[in-house]
Amino acid sequence: MPTLKFKDFPNIFKSIPAIKIIRPQVIKAYFAEATIEEVEVESESGAEDNEKYVVESGDTLGAIATKKGTTVAAIIESDPIITTANQNSLSIGQEIILPSTVPAKEKKQKITFKKADTGNLGKEIYVIVETKLLQGKTMSINIRQGKEKGIEEQDENIMLKDDQGNYSTMVKTTIGGMCETEYLNKDDFTDQAIFKISIDTSNDDKKKAWTKAIKDATDKKTLLYILTDAHTLEGQTELNIQYLGDTEEGEIRGEKITNRWLDSDGQWFELKQGPKFPITPEQLLEIFPKSKKTRREEVAKAINKNSDEFEIHNLDRMSHFLGQIGAETGQLKALQENYNYTAQNVYDTFLRKVLISHPTKSDKYTFKYHDLIEGYDATLECEYTNPTTSYQKKYGHKRDVEDPIEVTRVLLNGKYVASWNYTEFNALYTVKSSYTQSKTLFDYVYGCRMDNGKKSTEDGSDYFGVGFIHLTGKDKYKALDDKWKELYPDDAKDFMGDDISLLKTDVEVAIKASMIIWTHVQNGTNSKADQGNSDSTITSVTLDVNGGNNGLDDRKKYTKKAYEVLDK
Repeated sequence: MPTLKFKDFPNIFKSIPAIKIIRPQVIKAYFAEATIEEVEVESESGAEDNEKYVVESGDTLGAIATKKGTTVAAIIESDPIITTANQNSLSIGQEIILPSTVPAKEKKQKITFKKADTGNLGKEIYVIVETKLLQGKTMSINIRQGKEKGIEEQDENIMLKDDQGNYSTMVKTTIGGMCETEYLNKDDFTDQAIFKISIDTSNDDKKKAWTKAIKDATDKKTLLYILTDAHTLEGQTELNIQYLGDTEEGEIRGEKITNRWLDSDGQWFELKQGPKFPITPEQLLEIFPKSKKTRREEVAKAINKNSDEFEIHNLDRMSHFLGQIGAETGQLKALQENYNYTAQNVYDTFLRKVLISHPTKSDKYTFKYHDLIEGYDATLECEYTNPTTSYQKKYGHKRDVEDPIEVTRVLLNGKYVASWNYTEFNALYTVKSSYTQSKTLFDYVYGCRMDNGKKSTEDGSDYFGVGFIHLTGKDKYKALDDKWKELYPDDAKDFMGDDISLLKTDVEVAIKASMIIWTHVQNGTNSKADQGNSDSTITSVTLDVNGGNNGLDDRKKYTKKAYEVLDK
């Protein structure tokens, strides 16, 4: 038999693909903020407790199974007494254990990360490092100041704090370590090293220097970049690892560095001093015990991010701001005014409280809003089509009903109100049903004032109370729209149109909008708040926010509670 040689088959290897060696990779790294939310899922322990059924006359196991949406076999399996042999021997009154068809529910936490470009000194943030083929390995990381725009020495390490509260210039974690947690989506992080850090220092002098540099910074900024270390994994001195993404090759103190991220203009992480008067979700819980946890977290975050810009940065101003938004929103819950008014709500809010002088036969007073009452139909035209004075702008619709209702008035909490209570009023008159449980109420009572048109324009309900201070009236919406565009030309919003919805749904937008009104649109609310927490000061601030004194008792309660909690 002839001997076969490789040269006799010159093409034998052409069909064999080349072997590609894939090295472990560090793909990219970035700073991030975490959001943790609760999600309801089916319990791993199975279904809820089994249902019990009492046998009635005429019942068979098959009939019971049909009635309860299950099968005979499933009932036999769930009930320890019933067997295939005795399934036809049911007795009236016998208690049968049925299989549960409702899965048990339990709440689990889900964590998500969003790239962050700024953070405050002392703020806890995360560093995410995406890798490949490195699962289970240990990775180190340190954070360094920017080369040209940093505070002190070029490339100086920042002191970091790990999960155990230990300070170091370097922290470590295991790639895929999040998979050991109880988060619902933990398997999304199998190839990621996730570091929870705090940009902080145990050296008070250095921290003071950083703070001063941040304050003094004008054109320059205090910027950070990430340095990951994958060359000392589990004691190895060197691994053949490929670095991808935003990296820059260079040398630092004779060390060759090829794994530096965000070290270029436009990709920095800006370090800020932090709010001058920070608040916490825990403080909000003390002030507003009926508020929801997620809302408290969102509000605290939004306030801390924006309070310095609007100079709400001391005990007086923050306490008044919290007291007002808490009263307007029912402890931070309702970001829009409720128009589900009952007849009594209509009377108490818009009739009994609002009386006007009128030349009646007995020189008494009348209600301002007669069109709310059955039998009294106003023309629903504006008294002043082009109002110029403050009086004209507040007047509203024409008060042109015949024989207006006469009523005496009494002084209550500094305001004149009708001497009747609702029961006395209701014995004589009825509130029109078209104004109860309807936004039409606002089209009338807010019409022809605050730059709103008459009732038929529906301006009253289009521009009614939304946001954390329940921004009300077309004039306030327009003022917010103009000021937002002036302050944030690169993030313009249409608060006269589509973006009104953001004031009801986006907590940060709603907080920022409320702060714009508070600081720039109203008549010096911060200065008024600086006068302390006396009843007269709270009343003065309330007039700015509400235009009257609706909910004054709640405003006093929450403002004074905020003083107590924030002054600890």
